[in-house]
Amino acid sequence: MYVHDEVLDLIGAWALDACDPDEAARVDAHLRGCATCAAEARRLRSAASWLAADRMVPAPPALRHRVLAGAHAARPAALMRTLLGAYAGQAALLDRLLGAVRADDWTRPDPRHETLGGVVAHLAGNDAMLAADLGLSVVPLPSGAPAEVHAAWREQSRVIVDGLAGHQGGLDQRVRLAHTGPPPLRPLRDALVQRAFETWTHLDDIGSAVGRGTTTPPPEQVRRIVDLAAALLPGAVRGSDSGDEVGTVRLVLEGAGGGEWTLPCGRGDDTTIYADAVEFTRLVANRRGADSLSHTTAGSPAVSTRVLHVAATLGCD
Repeated sequence: MYVHDEVLDLIGAWALDACDPDEAARVDAHLRGCATCAAEARRLRSAASWLAADRMVPAPPALRHRVLAGAHAARPAALMRTLLGAYAGQAALLDRLLGAVRADDWTRPDPRHETLGGVVAHLAGNDAMLAADLGLSVVPLPSGAPAEVHAAWREQSRVIVDGLAGHQGGLDQRVRLAHTGPPPLRPLRDALVQRAFETWTHLDDIGSAVGRGTTTPPPEQVRRIVDLAAALLPGAVRGSDSGDEVGTVRLVLEGAGGGEWTLPCGRGDDTTIYADAVEFTRLVANRRGADSLSHTTAGSPAVSTRVLHVAATLGCD
């Protein structure tokens, strides 16, 4: 699911022959099937040749092993850096927006969390749940002024980013996902995608409320959000009423972060849904209604409607 992003994070080290054997093998395998990454690899290898970096005398194997092992121990894995960077980037955007919010804006109504201050408190609570599962410090949420709630959320976000920078548990560690019902257990990689997704969603909630408008994440973040939704949707569809009516669903999304996803939902008729990728992520966040999402269907309209309605229940609030 995340191989493309991981290779993009490793490709500079690969061009300088600084990957360990497993990383180099993953990059080599990906380059054979991805023209975009292969072109970037050729560009970086060419730059390395101009720097004479490809003509250095190789280090003795034992020394190379010790140096690379030390470097790997001092930095998180490539995918961890990518997912943490996405979350930290959205948190920085929200922090900047909250710093510009006027005092009277904090009490503006919100349809899900009463006020904009309630939105930030909700977000801080979900971040705190992940911190608790990881054994990191949980920042107490004050009941005082909105500025204090803002500061507590910012500190909780910082605790997660700093704590995971040296995390040794790996991205397969099971943690709780934020959810409107009982929190499901999923790998940490999914939880980090969700944290970036929810932070972006609430950034747009607050931005819209104070007249700052909405934003769009980078395409690779959109793709990861759809990846997570596609992983969750089949089980959610099967768990909904009349789930057996839905067969294999092909999700074809256009625009930034688009692509194709195949969802084995049941034993019914196959259906293809065509929509915009960013708008689909807003549906998953329940910021678009299933009936108002612009889309087309090849196959059963009833199946398409059911799947889209279920997709709108996957969000955090």
